Amino acid sequence: MNVNDKPNNSREQKEPRGRAESKEKFWRGLADFDDAPEARRFRENEFPYAAADIEAANAKQRIPGLSRRQVLKYMAASAALAGLTACTKLPTEKIVPYVRPPEEIVPGKPLFYATSMTFGGEGIGLLAESYMGRPTKIEGNPEHPGSVGHTDIWGQAATLDLYDPYRSQTVVHNGEIRAWDDFYAELRRMRGDWSVNQGAGVRILTENIISPTLGAQMRAFLAAFSQAKWHQWEPWSRDNTREGAKLAFGEYVHPVYHFENADVIVSLDADFLSMGPGHVRYTRDY
Repeated sequence: MNVNDKPNNSREQKEPRGRAESKEKFWRGLADFDDAPEARRFRENEFPYAAADIEAANAKQRIPGLSRRQVLKYMAASAALAGLTACTKLPTEKIVPYVRPPEEIVPGKPLFYATSMTFGGEGIGLLAESYMGRPTKIEGNPEHPGSVGHTDIWGQAATLDLYDPYRSQTVVHNGEIRAWDDFYAELRRMRGDWSVNQGAGVRILTENIISPTLGAQMRAFLAAFSQAKWHQWEPWSRDNTREGAKLAFGEYVHPVYHFENADVIVSLDADFLSMGPGHVRYTRDY
């Protein structure tokens, strides 16, 4: 044997012992890691890091610990009891078929009605889609000059108001449900008092009204009760626009824009594409 080979043999013998004495342990695959003590403890307890603290707290407070199965059992019982208490017996309703069914109503076939919606002091022409008397969709009326077949987000969301669960479905007085006859009787009594003092103290609050019929009714009411006051309010009004038009033209006028005659459009703090009279038409023209 060559003496020079001994140091090499010594190094070869020490390297395995050095790796065995190392504190670092390496695993070659998921199988080795799955059999590790840490992995086994993790499988045995769903919350391995908090289990010791929970057991110590329970032992200190002398509260018997609950297993996961018991917690799920109590949760299921609570949910079942909550469902039973929420059950309400609905009144019995009978389904009676048509004796003479309307010709225009066919199950599954929609009907379209021309209508309009007032918003911000303008009337937008719309088409309402209805299934057996229930409106389901709103679109613009292509024959209306204000919408020309288009609509905005407010028109699209208008049908949601009809099915709003918080919408009042009957007459309510001081939080109590009343009949329409009670409302008419109370209104006649109040009208008698208004006739004596000419409507003093009566205040009517509405949005901007553009309906000629409703406007005529309001003027007739104010003529009969001269001391009554009528207030119109909108969260977004056009008072500044009216005053600016009066400064420019000497009288209250309503501006109408013709974008087809413009080469450059400058808008200063005026969103003519999202709000204001004619904004649906202006969006299309723009």
